[in-house]
Amino acid sequence: MKRIASIVLILFTFLTSNLVAQEKFGHIHSEQLLMTMPETADADKKIQEYSKMLESQLQAMYGEYQTKAGEFQANEALMTDVVKEAKIKEIQDLELRIQQFQQTSQEGVQQKRNEVLAPLLEKAQNAINAVAEENGYTYIFDISLGSIVYGDESRDIMPLVKAKLGIE
Repeated sequence: MKRIASIVLILFTFLTSNLVAQEKFGHIHSEQLLMTMPETADADKKIQEYSKMLESQLQAMYGEYQTKAGEFQANEALMTDVVKEAKIKEIQDLELRIQQFQQTSQEGVQQKRNEVLAPLLEKAQNAINAVAEENGYTYIFDISLGSIVYGDESRDIMPLVKAKLGIE
């Protein structure tokens, strides 16, 4: 009985070690890959243009705020209480609009970034998938996400993916 258990244990160890040995692991730094893609420069330019457009609108709102606040301070002594309250309300409403615009601008820039980078990310993912399939990789880890603490047996597939994308 002990002999059968020993044989089963040896066979099990042999089979599982063969299965593990057949797995092939690789890694890539996706942020570096994205930065080397030529389309990234165009995407960054589009994001910056959008951001500058929003910034100019925000500056115009600040200018309007400063003008109204300056006029209020200069003429406050001449205003009736009703007019003063109306001007204060108008300035407070403008402050609120500026705050809301800042928040929606940040969200808008992030949305624009996602929109512009989505095709690049898809292209990179397709290249990674193709390289993994062509080279028999079982797993590819993205080290830009910090998900690997030891990668001695891992192979960097960055050169293969760059070649697939036609990047030198």
